[in-house]
Amino acid sequence: MKLALISLAKDDLDGNGPIALLPLFGGTLLDLQVDAAQRFGCEKFIFLCPVTHGALLQKIDAMKQQGLDAEYVRSPSDLVQYASDQDHLVYIADGILPNDAIVEQLSAAPQELLFTVLHANEYQEFERIDLNQRWLGIVSLKASRLVAMIDIPDDWEIGSALLRTAVQADCPRAIISDRRMGAGAIAHIQSEISAGQFTRRKLKEMPAHRDNFLNRFLLRPLIKRSLPRLWAKPAAPQYLQIFTIISGLIAVVTAVFGYAIPALVLFLLGSVAQLTRASLMQFDSRVSRRDWAGMTLDLLAASGVAILLVQASDVMTLAPNLVVFALLLAHLLLLKTGPDKSSLVLLQPDLRLVLLILLLATIFGPISYGIYAAALYSGLSLVLDRYLTIKPPKRPDFQDL
Repeated sequence: MKLALISLAKDDLDGNGPIALLPLFGGTLLDLQVDAAQRFGCEKFIFLCPVTHGALLQKIDAMKQQGLDAEYVRSPSDLVQYASDQDHLVYIADGILPNDAIVEQLSAAPQELLFTVLHANEYQEFERIDLNQRWLGIVSLKASRLVAMIDIPDDWEIGSALLRTAVQADCPRAIISDRRMGAGAIAHIQSEISAGQFTRRKLKEMPAHRDNFLNRFLLRPLIKRSLPRLWAKPAAPQYLQIFTIISGLIAVVTAVFGYAIPALVLFLLGSVAQLTRASLMQFDSRVSRRDWAGMTLDLLAASGVAILLVQASDVMTLAPNLVVFALLLAHLLLLKTGPDKSSLVLLQPDLRLVLLILLLATIFGPISYGIYAAALYSGLSLVLDRYLTIKPPKRPDFQDL
């Protein structure tokens, strides 16, 4: 069994508490460290914290509710109880967060590794091993080596003690190159300032999405600027999800009473809130793949627009309006569930773009005009996409004749 030992022994440079409890990405640094340890394949989580903190106890309770084995100890000497010849230990020091490459390396078969970097004079924030190398705060050891902790005084730092044990045992060293360090192989977070720098770097590394022009040039840039503030509020994803559902429900009620413009505005705001939540949670691997809030809003928006369309139609136009609306919904569903192979991504319609078209049309006329305009736009984008993806026929080769 793999054990994860995560240190909460050091306070941040501002003296506000353990470094691991600094806020990051809607949670804390500890959340990201636990997530990394889970990807290592760790089945038991041990937190070393000399002083009991309420946030740590809440984290342990939440992990236990998820079926994870988690507990904490107060001193290095308490770790002797976990010494075992059958288990393996991965230690993560205060403020240390590995990138995906190191996580993948540690998720392989258990092996003893001491992660280091060369050019000791250039990485003074890490603990020195010898004249040439410094330790990066991550070590993989046999759990049986924890026996060496029995004689260590309680005021000793666990990281230094494990480092000495690993060096004396002549553990193999995994040397991280300067290029990988520059690419963020190890994040070393010690204060709110370094946490902010890490957040900004993550924002720059945010993967580009294949979006239409509305999302790419307007909505996502605005959302990206708001993410650091939202990440600082752990409850922001829940509030956005609640707002998405409530705005959809209120919009449907508003549509029943015939108020088209307020209903469409509420649907549009709810859809933007859901896009914001998805961007906010993109680094959280615990997020469910099924976006229930988004699916609920889609159903509410379709129902609300259908109600408004029925109210705006007469006996003669009701049937053709509903047929056009059904075709529009079918194309949107195909775009959302089908493979993304479009060569005209910037022109592809989605719920937000269609709602914006309907809103603009409703301001100057009946919503049926917006349905026809959205359907025409959707159809043209589909035709252009299919036209551009058709490969020209291969010309015959005279050598084959």
